[in-house]
Amino acid sequence: MRGSPPRTIPPLTDLAVPPRFLEDVYQAASECNKCSLCQAVCPTYVTNPVEWETARGRVSLIRDAIEGRIELRDIADGPLSTCLTCDNCIAACAPRVPTGLIVSRARMELHEQEGHPWGQSFAFRSILPKAGALRFLHGLSRAAQVTGVHALLRRTGLSHWLGAGGALMEHVGPLPRQTAYRRARSLPLATAPVRGRLGFLVCCYQNLAAPQATAATMRVLLANGFEVVVPQLACSGLPAKSLGDREAMTDMAVANVDILREVKVDLLVGDVASCTAHYKTYDTVLAGDERHAADAQHVAHRTLLASELLADYGQRAILGPLRWRVAIDEPCSLPIDGPTRSASRRLLAEIPRLEIVPLGEAAMCCGGPGMYFHEQPDRSEAILQRKFEHVVASGADVLVTENVSCLVQLRNGAARYAPRVRVMHVFEVLDESIETAQRRNAVIPE
Repeated sequence: MRGSPPRTIPPLTDLAVPPRFLEDVYQAASECNKCSLCQAVCPTYVTNPVEWETARGRVSLIRDAIEGRIELRDIADGPLSTCLTCDNCIAACAPRVPTGLIVSRARMELHEQEGHPWGQSFAFRSILPKAGALRFLHGLSRAAQVTGVHALLRRTGLSHWLGAGGALMEHVGPLPRQTAYRRARSLPLATAPVRGRLGFLVCCYQNLAAPQATAATMRVLLANGFEVVVPQLACSGLPAKSLGDREAMTDMAVANVDILREVKVDLLVGDVASCTAHYKTYDTVLAGDERHAADAQHVAHRTLLASELLADYGQRAILGPLRWRVAIDEPCSLPIDGPTRSASRRLLAEIPRLEIVPLGEAAMCCGGPGMYFHEQPDRSEAILQRKFEHVVASGADVLVTENVSCLVQLRNGAARYAPRVRVMHVFEVLDESIETAQRRNAVIPE
């Protein structure tokens, strides 16, 4: 209106609504600039291009919930449930918005508001935190395999009636006879001179599903002059974090810190990228616990991924030639920046005759974290199929990774889309190279 003073538009920060919850991630969620660069690197978006499948879409909806425009329950099915929390989007994000953390915290808040599913709570409180319960499950599964019950359930399709447990049984397949903990009992001594004493963080999932990978890691470390101590641990708490159960995650961290407090070693190492990365966050998880904060910080600051440790210290064991074409899949849980992501490549590059071939979208998630393959089967399969299009195009005969959920998912993918491709843990490849050198030396002594 003529003669009226010009209207003053307040700064955007003055218009922001005080957060109702999730104050710890509200500022991070507010830093998304809607640039859309996350679209090209988001596994769920490239296979299902709708806005809320992108990082910016999810973050925007979570911010709307924080500010009261919608409720978290309104976005529980889809924006919250389909996110892989792989953080692949961070690589393309200028302000480095931590989408995985924001989604995980939103899931925690949702469960605090709505409660937890009964089956999930039972698993997180009565099975995963207890090493004895995990041993019992392994024995039960082995008994089902020996008696033929396991094969009968799969052949008749009855495993589908067992819910998540049946889906996991189908996904993993028959369990090896010995767990990683049992295999650790018969390992050789460290090759002299000893370079250090390591506490090995056995992943509860890999302990059951791929124990040969963990045993290979231990043998390689021993062959390179490291003593290995194997404390009996249960779950790291990562599944509880991913699915939003903060109380269970904290309880598992406390239990493991209590055990690791008594382990007298130079460093702690793990060979599963996601679990090892979670141990490194224990200082944050238990920051408010006066009894455990200092010990949690000690655990977090002394923990390394086994490939990172060996790449930093250097390989001392003699490596024999492997005439393989190898493609390297990079687990999402590896840091976006820094030397950890290249550690596997540096180690494998030292193997004579081994050829490392480029893999398209090597850092893109395979769609297999946790129970995603069961909860989001169509998305998981689409992402997995895209991954193997790149694997086949690479011409590799061996696909290497260093995360157990990736290992199991990629083996399922290879069976369907590339049956000639072997899927191996990086330390299984190194172990094979060391064994090759030992066999050659036995036949042709130096």
